[in-house]
Amino acid sequence: MSITENPLVGRAKGSMANFTMYTSHNKNIVRGKAFEIKDAKSKDQLIMRDRMKLLADRYQSFKSIIRLGFPERREDQTSHNMFISANFSRAFEIIDEIQVISKPLLLLSKGSLPEVKVMNVVTGTDGITIRYNAKEMFPDVKDDDEIIACALLNSGGLYIAKQFVGYEDIGTILLKYPNSDAEVVECCYVFVRSGDGKKASNSTYVEVKK
Repeated sequence: MSITENPLVGRAKGSMANFTMYTSHNKNIVRGKAFEIKDAKSKDQLIMRDRMKLLADRYQSFKSIIRLGFPERREDQTSHNMFISANFSRAFEIIDEIQVISKPLLLLSKGSLPEVKVMNVVTGTDGITIRYNAKEMFPDVKDDDEIIACALLNSGGLYIAKQFVGYEDIGTILLKYPNSDAEVVECCYVFVRSGDGKKASNSTYVEVKK
């Protein structure tokens, strides 16, 4: 890909031969496609394909959360790009020679705010109650910043809870879901996001014991 600022060209768009031109952020963008596509199948390339597919599936499951979780990015980056970049090298383990995503290592958010320190998790008739140490996040996190929790169910449903961090040293957030049995929960995460939406913390994996 190349970017041109040539004033003689002006706005460029359309395709010719193996080139596609378009305008983004007042810049002319030219993308080139290979004339011949080779289906490379080296070990490293197959690993990359597997990881990209697995992360693409996870993105679809958590898309609404990921869009909130990566506010600290350049203008030309998307939350999808940041999610892939944050997890491509760190979020995998090999089980029986197969690449799988490690749920505790997966990041649904990433940023400069302190991570949420989960103290304990209780499942009950109301859902999942997460107790966290808010005191350890002060003063970087303010009482009017937002704490966000989510739980992905085995059925594919995603439950989300959002509230102000508050001023208490120990905070709680409740994820309501109709079946209080922990067996239905595939994974759970929590993170904080600044009130102005410009900063976030790395997400914390929440172990919901079966």
